[in-house]
Amino acid sequence: MEPSHSAETQYLIGSAGKESIKRLMGVKRPQLAIKEFGEQNTLDIPAAKTIYGLLDSLGHTRWSIHSAVLDSVVAAALKQIQGAPLPPDRHFALLAQLRPCLWIPRLRDLPLALLAKQPQLPIPLDIRDAIFKAPDLYNACDVAIKRQLWLSDASLFKAHMMPLIRQYVSNSELVEMSREMFCEYAKARREHPALAAIANSIDSELQLYMQTLGIARELFLETFDTALGTLRLDLAMAMHDNNFTEVVNNDVCYRLAWSLDVCINKRMMDDSGVKDMEGYFDDIDSENTPYGDIALMMSNPYVRHLQAQLILAILEEIAPNAEFSARQADLKQPMTMMSMGLSAHTLILSDDAPIPIPDRRVTRTFFPDILRFIKTAQARDRLLGISALTSSKRPRLDPESPAVGAVEGGLEPTPEDLDILASSELARQVLYAFLLKRVDNMDLGMLNLWLPALTQALLSLLGPAADDSKTEAEVARLRASTGTANPEPKPIQMSATIAAFEFDAFLQSLITHRKKAGFAVAAAMLNSVDQELGQGGCKIDAIQTPLIKFLDQAGRLRHCGHEQTIVFLADCAHALSAEYSSGGSSIKKKESAVYFIFTMAEHAAAHYAVDPAGMASLKSKYERLAAVSPRQAFNYRICKANCPNAAKFLTI
Repeated sequence: MEPSHSAETQYLIGSAGKESIKRLMGVKRPQLAIKEFGEQNTLDIPAAKTIYGLLDSLGHTRWSIHSAVLDSVVAAALKQIQGAPLPPDRHFALLAQLRPCLWIPRLRDLPLALLAKQPQLPIPLDIRDAIFKAPDLYNACDVAIKRQLWLSDASLFKAHMMPLIRQYVSNSELVEMSREMFCEYAKARREHPALAAIANSIDSELQLYMQTLGIARELFLETFDTALGTLRLDLAMAMHDNNFTEVVNNDVCYRLAWSLDVCINKRMMDDSGVKDMEGYFDDIDSENTPYGDIALMMSNPYVRHLQAQLILAILEEIAPNAEFSARQADLKQPMTMMSMGLSAHTLILSDDAPIPIPDRRVTRTFFPDILRFIKTAQARDRLLGISALTSSKRPRLDPESPAVGAVEGGLEPTPEDLDILASSELARQVLYAFLLKRVDNMDLGMLNLWLPALTQALLSLLGPAADDSKTEAEVARLRASTGTANPEPKPIQMSATIAAFEFDAFLQSLITHRKKAGFAVAAAMLNSVDQELGQGGCKIDAIQTPLIKFLDQAGRLRHCGHEQTIVFLADCAHALSAEYSSGGSSIKKKESAVYFIFTMAEHAAAHYAVDPAGMASLKSKYERLAAVSPRQAFNYRICKANCPNAAKFLTI
C-alpha cells in the first residue's frame, strides 16, 4: 500500500511554499513578517548571527549563502540515498516526503536518486503520472526509472529506442567495419558505444528486448538496411555476455546467434559451425519457426560474407575433380542461408512466405563456369608454390610488369555469366570472395579479367552515371547555387540497397587488400598507366587499366567509390614518395605518375558522388593524399597549378 503525504510538516518549497509566504506577508506588516521569517528559518547552527555578519561583510548575499548551503545539503542527502537500500516501507515514506521536490530543478535529484536506487520497487502512481506529464522531468530520470515507465508505455519506449537504433545503423565506424569482407572487427563492433546504449536501455527486461526486436524488424522493412541484421545478432550476444538468462532462454534465435558469433570471431565458417547450424534447424519446431527473425539475422553482412567464403571454399575443393566431387551437395546449406538473408524483407513481411530457393542458374551455369577460373587459379598457385596451408606466403610481383595482365587459357566470362551477375546477389558475393582471395595471392590478371564484368553489373544495378561533363560556367553556376560542384549520390531503388552496400564492401575490401600487398602493386599500376599515357592518352576517361576504369565508374555513382579512389591514390603517392626518397627505379616515369595521381584526384573531386554526411571523412582522405605526397608532386599539382576542385578538400 502506498503511503499518503505527511501532514505534520509544512515544507516551504514549490508553489505551496510560495503561497504560504504570500499569506504571511498579507496578514502582517512586510518588514515584520520578513524579520520573523528570517529568525524562524535561519541556519540552525551555533553562532549563526556571527557567521552571517562575517559573510555579509565579505559581500555575500543571503541568497548566495543559502544557495551554497542548499547544494551542500543536497550532496549530503544524495550520499545518504546512495548508501544501503531502505526497507520498502521506509522507501515509500521517504519518497512521499520528497515528492514536492520533483518540481524544483535543484532538488529533483533527491526523489529521482531514490527511485533509481531501488528500481525493482514500483513507482507510486502519482509520481509516475507526474513524470509522464512533464517532459523535462522525464528527461532528468535515470534510465533505470525510465525502464519502469517503458514497461507500461510501449510508444514511449519506441520513441526512446528508435533514435538509438538509427544512430547504430548510420554510425560511420560500424558501417566501415561491416564493409570489410573478412570480419576483422568483431571485438570492436561488439564493444561499440552505439550497441552498448541500446543494450543498456533494455538491461534484463525480456519485454523491452522483444519490443526492440520488433522495432528492428519494422525499420528493416522501411530501409532494407542490413546493419539491423547485425544488431539482431549482437543484441542476442549482449544478453548472453551480461548473463541475462531469462532473455536468452526466451529468444528462439539465441542458439543460432551463438553459433554464428563463434564463426565470426574465428573469421571462418568451418565444419563445426555448419554442424551447429544444422543441429539448430533440426531441433526447432518447423511449424512455429520464426523465419523472419532468422532471415534478419542472416542478412547480417558479417554472416553473408562468411557464407560466401564457405561456398567458395567448397567450390575450391570441387574444382580439381568437379564431375566426381562428393561436396556438390554441401553447397545447398550455405546457399539457402544466404538466400534467406537476401530475402529477409519478404520473410519478415509474411509468416507464410516459402523458404527461398537459390537461383538454379547460379548452380547450373555460373558455378560450373567459375570452377574453370578456380581451377586455372589453383594451377597458377601451385606453380608459384602457394597452397591453402601456405597462403600467408605472398608471391612477389614485379612492379615493372603491366597491371593489365592476362589469364592463361584464354578464359573469359560468358554473356550468361554477365547476365547472372547482374541479377544474382549470391553470385556476385561469391565472385567478390574469389577475387579478393586472388588479390591476396597477387593474381592481378584474374582481377582484371572480372572487373569489367563487375563494372557492367554495377551500371545495370544502379543505373548509368549522369552526364557530369560541365563547362567552367556551368560549374560556377552550380557552385553558386549549391556551394559545391559535386553531384550527390544517385538515388537507388530500395530493392538494390543490399547490392549497393555489398558493392561498396567489395570496393573497400579490394583497396584494403591491395594496400596490404605493399608498394609493388601501386608501382605496377602507375607503370601500366604510364604506358597508356605514353601512347597519346591524356584523359582519365581514356585509361583502360581495369582498376582505374572500375574506380572511375564506381566513384561517379557511389560515395564509397570516391573515398576509396582517394585512398588508392594516397597509396600510390606513398609509393611515389618512397621512390623519390630512395632514388629507386620501380616507377619508371615519376613525372608521369605525379601527373596521373593529381589529375585523377582532380577528376574525382570534380565529378564523383559526394555524400554530405561523409564530407568530413572524405576531406581527411584528401588531406592524407596531400600529406603523403612527395614535395615535388604537391607543389606541382596543388600549390602551383592550384587544382580548384581538389584544393577545396584541402587546407592550403
